[in-house]
Formats: sequence, structure tokens, C-alpha cells
Amino acid sequence: MLQTVQPIQREIVVGAGPQRAFDVFTGDMTSWWPASHHIGSAPIAEVLIEPRVGGRWYTRHQDGTETSTGFVTVWEPPTRFVVTWQIGADWKYHDDLVTSIEVRFVAEPDGRTRVLLEHRDLEAFGAAATQMRTTFEGPDAWNGILAAYAKVAQA
Repeated sequence: MLQTVQPIQREIVVGAGPQRAFDVFTGDMTSWWPASHHIGSAPIAEVLIEPRVGGRWYTRHQDGTETSTGFVTVWEPPTRFVVTWQIGADWKYHDDLVTSIEVRFVAEPDGRTRVLLEHRDLEAFGAAATQMRTTFEGPDAWNGILAAYAKVAQA
């Protein structure tokens, strides 16, 4: 039986409306995704999410190669989307490993947007689940990624 691992939940408020917040997160990921966060052998050229259910989430590298991160399972602009994260504790893509990341965009009364991220199904990492949860909780993981995103979204 798999152990239950609590999901990672993070949120940030950005100085932009929900449509811009959604568009920057999903359509301009290259502008804010950390350059060091990739599994390819060459630097990042683009980080892409294909805007539809079944679309790929992947990285195109400067040498022309591509590495997969996961797939879009829910696409509801500008309120939310869900993608799979299929990168294992060995930092390689695995077809048979599926964790999910849901990102919701909630309008605030002052014209800003609350962005809520939940990375769940971490028990799929098996024996490495606790280690991966600790990794995702680190300052350079979802906290740092959302901070970098917020700077671009509200620019």
C-alpha cells in the first residue's frame, strides 16, 4: 500500500488580473522559469505548455532536443489548469510516474490575482516520496518559482 504524502500547497498574489496571470503562467513560461530547472543536457530555449487537454508540457533546449515534463489534464482559462509532473527522483521523465500540479487563478477585489498551486499525488514517487516532498518545499522549488513568475506577471 502506498503511503499518503501531503501535497505541496503554495500561493502568491500578483499585481495582474486573472487573464494576464493565466497567460503569463501558461503561455510565457520561458520568461520566468528558472534556467537551472531542467532535465536536458543543453540550456533551455523554451518551456512550453500546449494550451489544450492532452497538450504537452515540455522544454525545448538550445541544441534542438526536447524533454518532457508532463501533459495537460484540465484546461479552463483563465481560472485553472492541471498538468502532470512525470519527472522522477532521478530527474528523468517517466511515462509511468504521474503526479499532478493544479494552478488556480482567483480574482482579488483590488484587481490582483491570487495564484494557488497544489502539487499532489506525491506518493507516486514511492520510496522517494518524502525526499521529493522535501525537495519541492525548498526555497528554490515552488516558492522560488512562484516568486519569479510573480515578477513577470505584474511587470
